[in-house]
Amino acid sequence: MEIFDRRLILVVGKGGVGRTTVATAIAAECARRGRKTLLFQTNAADRVGRFYDQGPIGTEVVGLAPNLSAVNTNPAAAIAEYGLMILRFRTVYEMVFENRVTKTFLRAIPGLDDYALLGKAWFHTTETHRGKQVWDTIVFDMPASGHSVSMLRVPKVIVDTVPEGPLTRDARSVAQLLADPDRTAAVLVTLAEEMPVNEAIELEAKLGELGIVPQQIIVNQIYPEHFPPGSPVARVLETITPATTAPLAALAAHGTLSRDRRMLNAHYLLELRRRTKIKVAELPILFASVFGRAQIEQLAAMLPKL
Repeated sequence: MEIFDRRLILVVGKGGVGRTTVATAIAAECARRGRKTLLFQTNAADRVGRFYDQGPIGTEVVGLAPNLSAVNTNPAAAIAEYGLMILRFRTVYEMVFENRVTKTFLRAIPGLDDYALLGKAWFHTTETHRGKQVWDTIVFDMPASGHSVSMLRVPKVIVDTVPEGPLTRDARSVAQLLADPDRTAAVLVTLAEEMPVNEAIELEAKLGELGIVPQQIIVNQIYPEHFPPGSPVARVLETITPATTAPLAALAAHGTLSRDRRMLNAHYLLELRRRTKIKVAELPILFASVFGRAQIEQLAAMLPKL
């Protein structure tokens, strides 16, 4: 079974590695395959709306492209939606959830915000309309890795510590979904650099402790190999590098930067493959003055070949 066939795809990684870009590309590929796909974000700075020439994505689900929608929720909106589902009437919800005592109590519950967000993602995996499944796949662009681990730990903590009841029943369902490789795929996103690689290895281990086995590490923004060692172009670069005239010096500086970045990437790709137990795939860096839908679709087209 391919990653794209799962009900829930968790996209996890350190901040700044291009996690949202990769999550959007995965969602776009799921949609291209005819799967009704929801790109799910939480408290995210808007980039997805700009990718698709739309305004900022908010707490209401919006369509982006055929079979592709997105939402960017927050704890307050998620708790409100849950309260309305349980109590059914807004007037009753406001009496229960919008009074000062309840708000103070809810703010005091550790992990409630994270559980509300994770629970909303789980709800969308089960959401139906007129007896039919609304979404085939939820692609969860998760928060930065440390926060993600804390969020994913909450269901098990609830199951282990809270007395049996509706809360533990739902938390158990969430935990079972997360640990089921037939329904859930975890994809780690990183860069071929020292700190991101180390964090990806640590994240793989921490997810494993939670019973979540990542299926793939995607190494993002790999530099092209313009100057393979020993090639004619590499020898030309070595020849002009000492040049002092302005045009050649600028050309040599750009070439040297590209070569050195590629060498750095190659070193840490080797290090990552040596230390991880799961499949490592690469996505190239795309040079574009404006990063938009065309670039997302370009990356999405590469994903099945990884």
